[in-house]
Amino acid sequence: MLRRTLLAVCAALGVMVAGAPAFAQQAPMEIRGATTVNADGVIRLIESETRLVILDNRRAEDFAVGHIENAKRILDTDLDQAKMLAFAPVKDQPVLFYCNGLSCGRAAKASEMAVAWGYTKVFYYALGMDEWKKLGLPLTVAN
Repeated sequence: MLRRTLLAVCAALGVMVAGAPAFAQQAPMEIRGATTVNADGVIRLIESETRLVILDNRRAEDFAVGHIENAKRILDTDLDQAKMLAFAPVKDQPVLFYCNGLSCGRAAKASEMAVAWGYTKVFYYALGMDEWKKLGLPLTVAN
């Protein structure tokens, strides 16, 4: 009897766990239609692309503590086609998206939207501020 009860409890727990949402899902390392870059790639873009638009997809408080120089802040949830056109009016203009890294996911969503809207030079800094800070790279602080 005890064995049957334990089996029933285990089966019920298995169903509950299988139906539960994933809480710690990571953002993807790659976005179809975008180029994934690491910190070195970000630096190369900044040095070589004079028309580069850098979009920080983090919350205001994160941005205020420090961001990549010349970045403009906009949450992925606030980004729409009109705002994207205000940042990058030409769809072949290089645009770099970043957030807090793979645990954040905002840059992944923003990159996907830009690709869907026809932007052809989308760069996705998947590791974002996690990597940038670990490497001790420079941050600009909002005034």
